[in-house]
Amino acid sequence: MSSLSVFNLYRILSQDSFVLIYMGEFDDELTTVLMDINDASKSEMKAQRKKISYLIAECFQNIIRHSDKKNRADISAEIPEMFVLRDRKKIHQLITTNIVKNEFVESLKVKLNSLQNLSAEELKELYTQVFQNNERTERGGAGLGLIDMARKSGTAPTYEFVDLGNGFSNFFMQVNVLAKDFEGVVSEDDTSINSALDIYNQMTAEKVVMAKKGDFSQEAVLPLIQLFENNLNLKEEQIGLAKKVLYILIEMLQNMTRYAELQNGMKEGIFYISETDSKNYTVCTGNFLKSEQALKLKSDLEALLKMDKIELSKAYKKKLMSDEQEEGKGAGIGLIELCRHSADQIIYDISETGNGLSFFSLKVKV
Repeated sequence: MSSLSVFNLYRILSQDSFVLIYMGEFDDELTTVLMDINDASKSEMKAQRKKISYLIAECFQNIIRHSDKKNRADISAEIPEMFVLRDRKKIHQLITTNIVKNEFVESLKVKLNSLQNLSAEELKELYTQVFQNNERTERGGAGLGLIDMARKSGTAPTYEFVDLGNGFSNFFMQVNVLAKDFEGVVSEDDTSINSALDIYNQMTAEKVVMAKKGDFSQEAVLPLIQLFENNLNLKEEQIGLAKKVLYILIEMLQNMTRYAELQNGMKEGIFYISETDSKNYTVCTGNFLKSEQALKLKSDLEALLKMDKIELSKAYKKKLMSDEQEEGKGAGIGLIELCRHSADQIIYDISETGNGLSFFSLKVKV
């Protein structure tokens, strides 16, 4: 079972009103799904929807353009690629990683460094100059995408290269987009990539496939299911897991949609999915509940955890046919289903947060 505490991850990302982390295989279809997630977001990022959507597409093209997958077998350990959307105070960040040959590192550094401290007009002139000169490389461009990202975001991307050995490096790039109402000077701390490096290391250590902090209303949940489904479909050896994992994922996300207390004007919470091993996933969720509701949920869950599979099946049938539903047809069935289909005993935690609220987290192994 994953060792990462759901509440600890929530606290790590406490300064972010919205975070989406995706790790794994990439293809062009994911661009549309990420745009849907951006559109459904209730964060400040929504005010920059068109710009962020454009940059999502450009960042994905950067991953596909520069990633060198043909020789990844030369790297001793599997290094996942990562895409992150973050809404941090007045700065929106798009973060990508991909593996590149060391022979391309210097040229990428030169291109990125050349964008530092250029004005909007200078970036426009540079873009026109490079485009008209039609300079091309085997990677499909001469930095036009990087220049355009700087133009659209208003600042040059920050970056880092981490040497992986065997002639490869992990290329981290962070595009920083200022909010429309941003006032003041952008500091190095605002655009630092160090936080992104920490997130990557944490997610890699825990084998996280995807994670999200933010709104979990119905319209925000649907694109998440599609994103994870795409991730599974890109891993041919795991297609057999897809149906079961998706069923549990839907149950847990719907549970958040139904019962999460409003925070900051939205049904705020967090979830992540990690690979336990080649045959299992762990699905984790956390959200705020009224403390008395959390204690009632704890009592119900404790009773279910004492049952074996046969007893759970009987409880499911009884609940399904019962006329005494507290909150409409199907109330409580989702919790029974999680216990029935979990590959191990469900782990839960309740953390008091004050103001009559508790943070309730669940971990289910599939």
